[in-house]
Amino acid sequence: MELPDRSALLAILCRQMYRAPSREVVWQVLLDGARSLAMAKVALIYRLEPESDQLQRFDDQTDPVASVAPQQISIPHYLMHDLRLLRQPLLFTPDRQSTPLALALTHAIWPEQPPTQIVFLPLVSHGTLQGLCICGWNALVAHEYVGVLQFLADDAIYAQTRFDYADGMHKAEPLPTDAFVDLALLYTHTPDQLIGVALEQLVSAVGAAAGALYLYNDEASRLELKTVTTSASLPAFATVLHQLWQHELGQQMQTLAASLLESDEEIAYLPIDYSQSPVPGTLHAFLRSYAITGVLSLTIVVGGWQAGVVQLAPWPSNRFSERQVQWLRLWARQIGAVIEHTRLFEHLRIELDRAQAVVETTNDGIIMIDLQRRVVMVNRRACYFFGVAEHDLKGRSYNDLLLIFGRVFANSTRLTFWLGQLLGSETDRANEEFQVIWPEARRLHCFSAPVINRREQYLGRILIFRDVTREREVERLKDDFVSTVSHELRTPLSSIQGALQLVLGDAARGKPGLAPDLAAPVRSMLQVSLANTERLIRLVNDMLDIAKIEQGRLRLQPKPIAPIEIGRSAVEELRAFARQYGVTISLNVPSNLPLVEVDRDRIVQVVINLLSNAIKFSPKGQQVLLSATHEQNVVRFSVRDWGPGIARADQMRLFQKFHQLDQSINREKSGSGLGLAISKELVELHGGKIWVDSDLGRGSTFSFTVPVAKVQPQPVASQLPLIIVADGAHPWVAKLRAALEADPDWHVIQIQADDINVATPARQPACLVLIDSGNLDDRISQIRAVPLYRIVPMIVISQVPVSSRLRNTSVLSFDSPVEDVIAEIRRQLAEPQPLVLVVDDDPNVRTVLMRILQRHRMRVLAASDGIEALELAQHSRPHAVLLDLRMSGMDGLEVLQRLRAQPDTATIPVVILTANDLGPDASAQAFNLGACGFLEKPVTAERLIATLTSVMQTRKDDDE
Repeated sequence: MELPDRSALLAILCRQMYRAPSREVVWQVLLDGARSLAMAKVALIYRLEPESDQLQRFDDQTDPVASVAPQQISIPHYLMHDLRLLRQPLLFTPDRQSTPLALALTHAIWPEQPPTQIVFLPLVSHGTLQGLCICGWNALVAHEYVGVLQFLADDAIYAQTRFDYADGMHKAEPLPTDAFVDLALLYTHTPDQLIGVALEQLVSAVGAAAGALYLYNDEASRLELKTVTTSASLPAFATVLHQLWQHELGQQMQTLAASLLESDEEIAYLPIDYSQSPVPGTLHAFLRSYAITGVLSLTIVVGGWQAGVVQLAPWPSNRFSERQVQWLRLWARQIGAVIEHTRLFEHLRIELDRAQAVVETTNDGIIMIDLQRRVVMVNRRACYFFGVAEHDLKGRSYNDLLLIFGRVFANSTRLTFWLGQLLGSETDRANEEFQVIWPEARRLHCFSAPVINRREQYLGRILIFRDVTREREVERLKDDFVSTVSHELRTPLSSIQGALQLVLGDAARGKPGLAPDLAAPVRSMLQVSLANTERLIRLVNDMLDIAKIEQGRLRLQPKPIAPIEIGRSAVEELRAFARQYGVTISLNVPSNLPLVEVDRDRIVQVVINLLSNAIKFSPKGQQVLLSATHEQNVVRFSVRDWGPGIARADQMRLFQKFHQLDQSINREKSGSGLGLAISKELVELHGGKIWVDSDLGRGSTFSFTVPVAKVQPQPVASQLPLIIVADGAHPWVAKLRAALEADPDWHVIQIQADDINVATPARQPACLVLIDSGNLDDRISQIRAVPLYRIVPMIVISQVPVSSRLRNTSVLSFDSPVEDVIAEIRRQLAEPQPLVLVVDDDPNVRTVLMRILQRHRMRVLAASDGIEALELAQHSRPHAVLLDLRMSGMDGLEVLQRLRAQPDTATIPVVILTANDLGPDASAQAFNLGACGFLEKPVTAERLIATLTSVMQTRKDDDE
C-alpha cells in the first residue's frame, strides 16, 4: 500500500473512532485497522478486568478466526506486575526471542502453532493499562506496521476518553467532538501545514484568544517557534495578543516554554499572582494591561520524549477550566503523535528517494526478489539489459521473471537451475556468468546475495548484473597474445636449447657432445649461450604461469599425496643444480605425515622455486634443509638456508612480481623475479599461505602450508583385509591362490563363481578377484546387484573383452604375471576412498546424492528403506551414513535408534538430510538419538561434502 493511500485510510479510521456511538465500535474500528493497514493475519483485543488477574476477549463479530481464541485468559500473579507496567509494543518471534510474559500470553492464546511474528500492544489510559491489542502475522513484519498500530491504538484510547468524561462530567460542558474530527484530517497534511492547522483547531476548540506552537530542534538542542495563530472573533484584539510572541516578549515566552521542558512537567499555567512568578515583569505588565489572567503551556509528548510546547492565551478576564485543560492535554498528545507520524513518513520518503536515486544511477542491473518470490525492486539498467519496461518486472512473480529470462539468456535452463538453488538458501552468495542473446548480445556477470535487515531478518535475494562484454573481449585478446608467445617463443627456444645441449653434451653424466674437441673459448661461449637460453625459457614459463593465474585459467588437479614424495621429487630435480653451487640439500620429511590434497606438479614447482633460491643465495659448502611438519589441518613445508638473510623492509615486498633484493650479492644471481610471486599464488590457490622468517646475517626460512587431504588411508585393523577369489574351475586359479596365501597381508577365501550370489561372506570383502568362466558381462551385473559386492573393488581375469564394466572394475588377461595381479590388488586396497551409505526412499534423490559423493572420491552404497539400510550397515560398516527422516515403513529416527543400539554400528557417524517437515523438534530428536549432523534439503554439494568429511574425520581422530 502506497504512503498517500495509507494516510488517507488512517484518517478515515480516525474519523470513525471519534464519531463512534459506543466503546464497542471504537474497538471494532481498531481491529479493522489492524487487519487492513497493518496487514495482520489475526487481530484480538483483550480487556483487563479491574482488580483481577483476568483478560476478557472483546467479541469481534466480523472475524470468525477470532472466535477460536480463548474467551478469558488468566495471568499468573508473578507476571501481573510486568503486564501492568507494559507501555511499549512488545514485538517478537516465538522461536527466536521471548520474555516470560510473552511466552505465557502466546501459549495461552496459541498453545500449538503460534503465528510467525506477534506484537502485544498495550492500551493505556490515564497511566493505567486497560487491555491489550494482540496481532499476529504468518511472516516477518515490517517495523512500520508496528508504528501504524501504535497510532491506531493511541487514537482508540483518545476516542474512548470521550466516553470516560461523558460518564463523569456535567452534560452542560460536552466534549467538542468536531475538534477531534478535524484533527483526524491532519494525517493528510505536510509537516508545515500540519502545525498551522493543529494550532488553529486548539485555539478554536477551547475558545482561546491566541496561541503558539514550539518544536524542539534536536540538531540545535533548543526550542524553535513554528507558528502563531489568533482567534478570528475580534481581529483587533487578536493582533495585539500576537505581540506576545514577538521581540522581547517573544523571548520571555520562549523562556517560559523552555523552563516547562526542563521541569519535566506536562503543563504549566502562568499565575495571576505575579509576585510569586519568576517570569520578568515586562511580560506581567503586558498581561496586566490587557487583563489576561495567565498563559497556559502544555508539553507535546511523543513516545515518552518531549517534542515541543503549545502556549495558549485566554480572552481578557477569562480562565481555562479544568475540563478544558484535560481536553488540551489529550489534544496535545495527539498532535505530538501526528507530528511524529508525519515526520517519520517524510523521513521515510526522503530515504526512499535517496536509495532509489542511488539504485537508478548505478551502472549495474539490480533486481530484488522477496520472500514470496516477487520482484520488488528493479532499476533502469536492468530494464535496459533485458529490453523491458519497469512495469514488466516490478511486482511480477518469479515465474514471470523466468519467462523473461527465457527469451533473454542463451542458456536460460542453467540460469534457472542456479537461481533456484540460491532461492532455497538464506546464506549462500554466488557468482556466475551468462550469455545474453536479446535485445543485444552481451556477457553479464551475475552476483547474488541474501538481503538481511538490521535485525538479522532475511528479506529476500538480490541479483546484480554487470556487463563484462568488453572485459571478456580484452581477456580474449590477452589469451591470444599469450598463446602466440607460447608458440612463437617457447618452440624456437626449445630448439636452441636442444641444439646447444647436443653440441656440448653432459660432462657430469659422462655423455660427450657432437663436438668434443671444441676450443676452450668456443666451448665457454656456447656454455654462456646455453645458460642464457635456459634462463629465457624459465622467464617465458614464469610469465605464462602468471598470466594463467591472473586470468583464472590455471586449473589445479588436487589429489591425495604423501609429503615425502613431494620432497623427494623436488630434491632429486635440483641435485645437479646444487652441485654447481657447491651446496648440499638435506631432507627431513617424516614418512608418517598425513596425505595432503594438492596438485602434485604445482606444489613440487613451489618447493623447487624455494630450494633454488636458497641454493643460489647460500655460501659454498653450506647446506639447505627441506623439512615438513603436521599442524592441525595443514602440513607445513619449510626451506631453511644459512645465507646472508633478508632485511625487514624487503620482506614486505618479497612476494611481489618482478621484485628482487637490491643487494650487490643478489645482483649477481640470475632470475626473473617471478618465482616467489608464482609460489605465493599457487599456495593460495590450494588454500594455504606462504611467509618468510629472516634476519640479516642469520639466513632465511621460507615456509608454506597446504591442506591435509580429507580422506586418509584407513588405519590397519586387527582383522586382515578379506580377498575373495571366485573362479569357474579354471586351472590358472591354483597358481594365483598359492601366491595370495603366501602373503600375510590379507586373508583369502575361494568361492565358486556360480555360488557367489548366495554364498556371501560374514563381513565386507576388501577386493574380489573374478576368474573368467563364460558369460562374463552377465556375471558382473549379477555380482554388482548384491549389496555386499556393490562397491567392492573387482579384478577380472579374462581373455574376453568386457563391455559392461562398472565402477571399481579392472581387467587383466591370463597372460599377466601373478605379480601383476597382486600389485593390482594392493593398488585397489590403497585407494583412500571412504564408504558412505545413502538412505532415501526417493530414487531421484538417491541418484543425485550418489553422483555427488562419487565425484568427490567416495564410494557409495544406497538403500531405499530402513530395513535395507540396517542390513547394509551391519555387513559393510560404512564410514558414514546419510539418512533421510521421512520414509515409508521404518522412518529415519527409528533407523538411527537401531544403529546406535547395535555395538557394531554404534560408532558410525550419521548425518540427517531431510526436508524437515516433521516439525521443529526433528533436529533435537535426531541429535538426542546420536546424529552427528543435520542438513535440510536442498543443500549445496560443498556443504554436504564438508559435513560428511568433518564427521568422518572426527570419528577417525576419536579412534586414534
